[in-house]
Amino acid sequence: MTNRFVVFWILLFGLFAINGYAQFGRNKVQYKNFTWYYIQTKHFDIYFNQEGPGVVEFAAKAAETALDDIQKRIHYRINNRIVFVLYSSQNDFQETNVIDEYLPEGVGGFTELFKNRVVVPFTGDYKMFRHVIHHELVHAVMNDMFYGGSLQNLISRPNAVRFPMWFSEGLPEYLALGWDTNTDMFIRDAAINEYLPDIPRLDNYFAYRGGQAVMYYIARKYGDEKIGEIVNEIKGKGSFEEGLKKALGMDIEELNKRWKKEMKRFFWPDIESRKDPEEFSKKLTKRDVIASYNTSPAISPSGDVVAFISNRDFYFDVYLLDIKTGEIIKRVVKGNRSVDFEELNILNPGLSWSPDGKKIVLGAKTGGFDQIHIVDVESGDVESLPVKMDGVGTVSWSPDGTRLVFAGQLASQSDIFVYQLQTGALTNLTNDVFSDSDPSWSPDTKSIVFSSDRGGYIYRDSVAPKFKMWDHDYFQKDIYIIDLESLRIERMTDFSLSDETSPIYADSSQILFVSDKNGINNIYKMHLASTGDTREKSVKPVTNSLNGLNQLSISRDGKQLVFSSMYEAVYHLFLLTNPLTFHPGTDTLGLTKYMRSLVLGEKIIPEFVDSLDKIDSVAIASVDSFKNVTSITDTNATKIYSDSVQISLGTYTSGDEEYKIPVPGKDTVNTVFEPNNLDAQGNYKVNRYRITFSPDIVYANAGFSTYYGLLGTTVLSFSDILGNHRLVGMTSLQVDLKNSDYGLAYYYLPNRLDIGIEAFHTARFVYIDRANRIDLYRFRNLGVTLGMSYPIDRFNRLDFGISMLNVSSENLDDLSVGIKRNTFVVPAISLVHDNTIFGYTSPIDGIRYRFDLLGNPFVDPQNFGFASLLGDYRNYSRFWTDYSFVYRFSFGYSVGPNPQRFFIGGTENWINRRWATSEFPIESPSDFAFLTTTLPLRGYTYAAQIGSRYALANLELRFPLIRYLVTGGLPLLFQNILGVAFVDMGTAWNDNAKLQLFGRDFKNSNVTKDLLIGTGVGARMYFLYFLLRFDVAWAFNLNHFSKPIYYFSLGTDF
Repeated sequence: MTNRFVVFWILLFGLFAINGYAQFGRNKVQYKNFTWYYIQTKHFDIYFNQEGPGVVEFAAKAAETALDDIQKRIHYRINNRIVFVLYSSQNDFQETNVIDEYLPEGVGGFTELFKNRVVVPFTGDYKMFRHVIHHELVHAVMNDMFYGGSLQNLISRPNAVRFPMWFSEGLPEYLALGWDTNTDMFIRDAAINEYLPDIPRLDNYFAYRGGQAVMYYIARKYGDEKIGEIVNEIKGKGSFEEGLKKALGMDIEELNKRWKKEMKRFFWPDIESRKDPEEFSKKLTKRDVIASYNTSPAISPSGDVVAFISNRDFYFDVYLLDIKTGEIIKRVVKGNRSVDFEELNILNPGLSWSPDGKKIVLGAKTGGFDQIHIVDVESGDVESLPVKMDGVGTVSWSPDGTRLVFAGQLASQSDIFVYQLQTGALTNLTNDVFSDSDPSWSPDTKSIVFSSDRGGYIYRDSVAPKFKMWDHDYFQKDIYIIDLESLRIERMTDFSLSDETSPIYADSSQILFVSDKNGINNIYKMHLASTGDTREKSVKPVTNSLNGLNQLSISRDGKQLVFSSMYEAVYHLFLLTNPLTFHPGTDTLGLTKYMRSLVLGEKIIPEFVDSLDKIDSVAIASVDSFKNVTSITDTNATKIYSDSVQISLGTYTSGDEEYKIPVPGKDTVNTVFEPNNLDAQGNYKVNRYRITFSPDIVYANAGFSTYYGLLGTTVLSFSDILGNHRLVGMTSLQVDLKNSDYGLAYYYLPNRLDIGIEAFHTARFVYIDRANRIDLYRFRNLGVTLGMSYPIDRFNRLDFGISMLNVSSENLDDLSVGIKRNTFVVPAISLVHDNTIFGYTSPIDGIRYRFDLLGNPFVDPQNFGFASLLGDYRNYSRFWTDYSFVYRFSFGYSVGPNPQRFFIGGTENWINRRWATSEFPIESPSDFAFLTTTLPLRGYTYAAQIGSRYALANLELRFPLIRYLVTGGLPLLFQNILGVAFVDMGTAWNDNAKLQLFGRDFKNSNVTKDLLIGTGVGARMYFLYFLLRFDVAWAFNLNHFSKPIYYFSLGTDF
């Protein structure tokens, strides 16, 4: 789905903008056709597709357990059932229609407020899956508690509580995780290097990690029950600031002071006993304003070059770096803007070199799947392998060059696969429910080392048929080795309360891996010849780092090790020489304060995430403190779901029959939280999805039209649970129907081809000068439009449409003038390309273009026929971090007895607008339907030129303005003010033969004639959620400048 159906809003604002079919924007492509089902637990309606039954039972248990914990800790019971929509992979999740926005890889789930739906993907990691479910469920509970579970309630409550981002995201992170080593490492780097923001400025990723740290501090200082007290005081006071102050006895400024001081006390002692990465290794990457991520390093076999992923050019690309000089050699892959490399899987990365050092291999999103690509580093040629999966993680090239091993996700499991390069044979080595990752070859290619949460399950037949992942300790990841001939798996580590990841062979007898067993990700080594207790004793630390280390890659001779680490707010790459002989100065690393609390029992906060036993103990411990609930349900009712639910789509027959899912017990069905979800045998009913419309939002909306100024409308929006079917109604009633705007649209979005049908009526009143008198005219447009859009891929699409319009004009001041009516049947086709990325107020890098062909060939073509070809090309080139140079060329060419007209001059949504024609330049019903603005051309007023053909060119320099005008701290209102300097030039004409761009003035000097040129400067800033634009421009005729024209306008730049 794309944003091309914005045309409906354009229609109701009074103009049928036929080129509205070709709105810009990247595409959300539905590559798969899903069949949907749902089950009902006590509190949730859980929707899943045919690829998702494997994770539904886990999600159901995780959601009910998380809800129980959340309700007890914030002292509130939900009043409405909550909808979960589950996807079986990140790629499937990105196709969701629950919201329109495209979801990049960094979005692991969301909760929307229209229907309070929780939407999450399973990405192959059950630990992360549980975390996301719990996090998003906190949002849903808070929505229910403060807004009644819908956006409509929020809109109807003008004084509803608005939460700052740090609290909105920090509270869910804390309730889902308590405290964890990843946040501990993140905040440690910020605190020690003194870039930890003040609490009110905890935004972006700091909203999550920093907000969690604030919650952690409060719970550690005042007790975990204080968190629930804060939430309820905020609700009682109706104000976030007042509620926080009442619960804590201090305002946000005092809390910030104490919190930041405590973070220093908590982390700064680590400086004495640990070293930052730059003290024991060589930093390869440089600090850059843009490049906050330098990840997935892969050192070449010879050890002189590193391939890695970086966002140093805004996009995530693959670069080659010279180890000796630290300089970038070249960029070998452009990500995020090409079909083969839509996304580079930065969250589960893994590059690898061919043994001859001539090629690299990596997994990337291509279409609706992840695919493996081999890139020639010299020529840049790409070979895409015929391997498509829901997810592809680390890829490793075998030392003999014949095979690839990678972590692949298929529906509800992630396994280790081997791909034969010559034959194309694909073998699943593990093929079980556990989460396997980070595979790497042994030097003799006979075995593979990997990380997994499988615990003691090392035999294929050891997993019982009734095995439940929820009952398994999936919180711990360990290192395993699988023999390729026998497929025998050997467990190499078993360290409780820690994760071991990123294993690699250093040589034939030793492996290196990353472990957070002391609370910080450090590098360890292990001798493979050892067994049992001696193996654990053989594990020695290689580093004693202050910062977490990740993603190991070693040269063929084992003498150079490259890794990534978040250091001084940036993910950098580091080089450690001779890692096998390197000694950190101790054989036992000291525990962090957090890890000491886990290992030695020094209680800090409820350790929610360390094991299922800890989850249960938290819930039990908080029962006595549960109070102040707002509704009453049976607190024992959840016992009927205390065990996992097994789902098998294989038992489905047809029609409305249900799957048979055993449930361990039954309680009396009594409330909205006891749905009729069991059959006579006590099994869950798994039902086919049925389309049921429910309201999203009903609200009054104000819009601004380039033609008519401020317009008011009422919007009524309905959709189904999945967002695949939508009904949108809009009205702007004035006296009676013939003087009003109204319309109804239906959009069908579940498949790759999106379809929309719209019926509408618009009416506008315009004063027109006729024969030296000004009369009031009423124009009406009654129409039906069928639109279709086919996304070719993420960046290209074809739009189709056909519209039937009945347009009329009526002189209300002289009724003797008859009503003019015209009917048009207009087919249209558009080709659209867009691979841009957005800056603060407009695109900042990339290319977008579109070409439109439309006309009226069917109805009275001899008198009212026309054909129009339109084009619009825009190029955005970023430089100096956040500067950009933009050039744009657009044109329109219309022919026929009644050609479409275009006018140039002015800018979009010009508030203090002026007209060169003294009134709106409508001459006929045809103009009301098809007259098109071609903007901007600043330095002139609206309709400076009108014609059936036009050409327009724009050059703009966009740059940050405010930070160069003012130094020091600025109020939030005056931050991020951007400046522009521009040159616009264009012309509109009717007769090619009469077009004359240049001429001479009375002094015989060269001047422009039909060509209009304007130049000027401007500024952009956000104010009360609106983007305000201010421009001042002068017309220029090559000889002199005109008086300035000032433009105050709304909306983004082109």
